[in-house]
Amino acid sequence: MASIAEMKEIALIDFLGEPGARFEVPRFQRAYSWEAEQCDELWRDLGRAARAGRAHFAGAIMYLDESRDGAVLSIVDGQQRLTTASLIVAALAGYLRESGETLYGMGADDLIGTFLVNGSAAKLTLSRVDRDTFDAVAEGKPLPDNPSQHVVENLERFASKMREPEFDALALWKSLSSLKVIAIALDERQRACDVFESLNARGVRLTTADLVRNHLLLAESRAEQARLFEKWWEPIQGAFGDDPGSIRLDNAILGWLSVRFREVRKFGSKQAFSIFKAFCEDEYDGTVDALLEELYSFCLVWAENYRYHAVKKYKSADWAHLGAKTRVSGRALVEPDNPGSREYYQKHFGVDSKW
Repeated sequence: MASIAEMKEIALIDFLGEPGARFEVPRFQRAYSWEAEQCDELWRDLGRAARAGRAHFAGAIMYLDESRDGAVLSIVDGQQRLTTASLIVAALAGYLRESGETLYGMGADDLIGTFLVNGSAAKLTLSRVDRDTFDAVAEGKPLPDNPSQHVVENLERFASKMREPEFDALALWKSLSSLKVIAIALDERQRACDVFESLNARGVRLTTADLVRNHLLLAESRAEQARLFEKWWEPIQGAFGDDPGSIRLDNAILGWLSVRFREVRKFGSKQAFSIFKAFCEDEYDGTVDALLEELYSFCLVWAENYRYHAVKKYKSADWAHLGAKTRVSGRALVEPDNPGSREYYQKHFGVDSKW
């Protein structure tokens, strides 16, 4: 278990409004994914808190202090709640601007300056797919050409609730102030995955792909995360093109694990990540690059038709000892020094190997 430097109960809105703080979602984290169901549940929680006049617990926020001075907090767990709370604040700021109302003397600009923007930039930096859209929302700028669907739709969802005749801005603000979280500051990166996995029983369920990605990248420095993500994970995702919900990617990674580990075939896909994690911690002595290269090679083969077909003959191999077996004979090797590799995969499989 990672060492906990500090743990405190705090209103979610107060955590978001910490003076001078910036919150960064590591670039490898999954995209913002809350949909109508989760947003409506949070809205109902706020309504219950307002009616009951008492605090309501909304889970945990886990973070690493990247700057060691409290200025940059890397969000390990809780980005969905933090992002959604920010969208509520953004919608509320829009409501105040249109209605001319204030909240205990706070107007729209006060909300934006305290909870959404730090200086000239958004306080919350999301992962790459959502970043430009959220920045535009927070800073009041035009949306990008291809905005993040979940960010835009959820902002409008909350704005529409605030246009209803019975909406009470003061009651919403009081309930936001009573929505409590446990803020957990970790003081070491290496074991943060353990806490991350233990806290993810709520919300949108993590896929096996999410868990594998986070386990391989979370323990690394920010610079190393960026390098590994750009060199390996983006091409791995890119092998499947338009893949809503990362369904094909998740199937491929489950396929990789079931081919690689006999235990996964024996105990089933629900145990796949636990078996992979145990292998990484107890047996594997190679590099993260080597594992990601192996996974990338596998995904290029899997992307042909999204089923075992070309790789099923390797099911009998014990990859934990024999190593990668994904480079099917007769095909161009996926190697940066092979000039025909990228052209081969583009021509035959429509896959950009992105070396």
